[in-house]
Amino acid sequence: MSEAGSNSIIGRKGLDHTDKAKIIPHLDYLEKEYQFFEAYRRELDWHLYQTQRAKRLEVERWVECLINATLDISKIFFVVKGKEVPETSREILFKIGSEIYRTEKEAEEFSELAKIRNTLAHRYLDIKWNDIKRFFQIGARLYPPFFEYIRNQTKF
Repeated sequence: MSEAGSNSIIGRKGLDHTDKAKIIPHLDYLEKEYQFFEAYRRELDWHLYQTQRAKRLEVERWVECLINATLDISKIFFVVKGKEVPETSREILFKIGSEIYRTEKEAEEFSELAKIRNTLAHRYLDIKWNDIKRFFQIGARLYPPFFEYIRNQTKF
């Protein structure tokens, strides 16, 4: 839907209770799952990743779910705010990142999450491992402002 469409929410500054109710469950899930971030970051190294299949699959699925939830929240946020939803995952994350972070570099780093999610579909351990490491490098710094921004936008 374009910003010039006939949606009644276009032009609204804030979110109403219904809009917030659409976002809150996704945000609650994401924040709950993010609590495992530090434990996984401390525990996981290349040796564990390549030798323990169950742990590798667990972490890959966890990362993928976090990124998917981030994308879901971002898309819902754009829709309820009456903004156009970009076509690609990378563009979606860059657009929301541009609203959250102070620099274009940070928004671009946030959009890397889309690449990381897509890489998890490959079968090559070394490629996946590099992206898992990158997720842990940027996630600790970029997720807290994302949570804060969305929480502030959805306060009742």
